[in-house]
Amino acid sequence: MKKIISLIVGFAPSLVLAQGNVVTDATTLTQKLVDISNVVIYLLIALAVIFIIWNVVMALIRGSGDPAEKTKALGNIGYGVLGLAIIVSIWGLVNILVGTFRTTPTTQPVPNIGNNVSTGGVPLNQIPVVR
Repeated sequence: MKKIISLIVGFAPSLVLAQGNVVTDATTLTQKLVDISNVVIYLLIALAVIFIIWNVVMALIRGSGDPAEKTKALGNIGYGVLGLAIIVSIWGLVNILVGTFRTTPTTQPVPNIGNNVSTGGVPLNQIPVVR
């Protein structure tokens, strides 16, 4: 346990000082929040998988001697699988919502109206006239 804590403390400055994009507007702020939430989701998934594996091992080791311990470990496995399913389904729902409402900025240029076709403009003779 002490090794894990020392690893977390050792790598914490690298996470804090990794400034890839500086927050200047709402778009970069939401991108930074999405990046942080993705890291948290990955950690939660990893912890849920470790919890499930740990309880499988405990069910195999302790379950041979005491049926109550085996029942407890199997119940914990069920809770771990349920928690993992909830984490992944919420993550998928958020990604569906982000994709549906297109919250990411687009880089498509707005067409110009004018005679300069070389810069992506629409010639005036091709604009329909509504009367």
